Amino acid sequence: MGGPVRSGRPGAGAGGAVRRGVPAGLLVPALVGVAFLLLPLAGVLARTDWPSLLHHLTTPQVTQALRLSLVVSGWALLLSLLMGVPLAWLLARVPFPGKALVRSLVLLPMVLPPTVGGVALLLAFGRRGVLGPWLESTFGLTLPFHTAGAVVAAAFVAMPFLVISLEGALAGLRPSLEETAASLGAGPLRVFATVTLPLLAPALAAGAALTWARALGEFGATITFAGNLPGATQTLPLQVYLLLQDSPEAATSVSLLLLVIAMAVLVALRGRWTGGAVREARATPLEGAAAPDDPAGFADPGAPEEGVTLEKPPIRPGADADAGPDATAAPAPAAGESDLRAELTGYTHFPLTAPAGTTIAVVGPNGAGKTTLLRALLGLTPRAHAEVLLGGRDVTRLPTHRREVAWVPQDGALFPHLSALANTAYGLRARGVPRAEARRQAREWLVRLGVGELAGRRPAQL
Repeated sequence: MGGPVRSGRPGAGAGGAVRRGVPAGLLVPALVGVAFLLLPLAGVLARTDWPSLLHHLTTPQVTQALRLSLVVSGWALLLSLLMGVPLAWLLARVPFPGKALVRSLVLLPMVLPPTVGGVALLLAFGRRGVLGPWLESTFGLTLPFHTAGAVVAAAFVAMPFLVISLEGALAGLRPSLEETAASLGAGPLRVFATVTLPLLAPALAAGAALTWARALGEFGATITFAGNLPGATQTLPLQVYLLLQDSPEAATSVSLLLLVIAMAVLVALRGRWTGGAVREARATPLEGAAAPDDPAGFADPGAPEEGVTLEKPPIRPGADADAGPDATAAPAPAAGESDLRAELTGYTHFPLTAPAGTTIAVVGPNGAGKTTLLRALLGLTPRAHAEVLLGGRDVTRLPTHRREVAWVPQDGALFPHLSALANTAYGLRARGVPRAEARRQAREWLVRLGVGELAGRRPAQL
């Protein structure tokens, strides 16, 4: 009786994997937990007056509350997107003091009792609150007992769902994709709009759906902060609260509607909430891993026929500053238009001179600093500092997208959401070349390389 409950037979299952037995001591409480969650939902279904369902859902009070709920949840979602997306990016990408505190503030509305959240909003934005008098005198905006107040209350409790899902997805993105876009001349906003945001689209959609569903079902903060005024703040959950007193059957019907909407959102997500859409990060080698036949590159894109290419360059910690890394290079002639001169400091001091047209191959074992050298030249690492002159122009203090220094990381860093043609044209578009001209030049290069027929395929299809 107390033994394990076997599921299937040994060796059965996908791929021949052994399906282990489930201990009854865990299985029984788990089934009880499922029943505990399922029974209230079954109660709603059992108590619904099905013949009168349509009548209950089409009464003027319910339809008015439904329209207001859609308006409030829609504006709350928009407000959450405007604030939540930048906030998620800040938490995922920018180190700053007090980040743990900010993340706790983001999560606070999820654990705070909704009525307490409503009281806090009232004390902050009410007519006698901290900002309420200023908002009313400056903008003529009064939030309590107005539709705008219902929007603020819904956004306050719903935005954390968006921030959490996006922060997790941002943490899973490959930094090399954004760094490569920057090295091709794309500014921070262009990188975010053309690389980061498209890759985040599945996680953004999942977070937005959860945020909207939570805003649609908000009750406690809304009734405390915005009141329960028909046509102004009386949303569908508040209508259910009133119907419970006068018409429990109608309240059950409206509750069923909200239940169906919530379940539809969760079923549509199918576990996508935590940002699992960025899958390519798991399947690629780490940047800087040993691959003697898979070099990284560095070139001056401003000179199409003259340039410098660094292949797998290292900085050797503790090496003699005069000896430098293992390298093969031409003697340094007089400075030319596209010469590269750099002084790198970190674990060691490494002077580098690369005349126009020179190819330098730098080799070394794992951890020697080959990738660090590249990243220092692009201004992407705090591990080493590089004083960089390109053609006599000091680019040391310029951001990556203004240095006119492009690189090819070891994994290629092809943008997975763009076709081969769009990938090839990205650098031209980042520098302001019109779309048609950039695509024309990109197609010419693909044809020249013999892969023109693959222009419409994405990297995963090549």
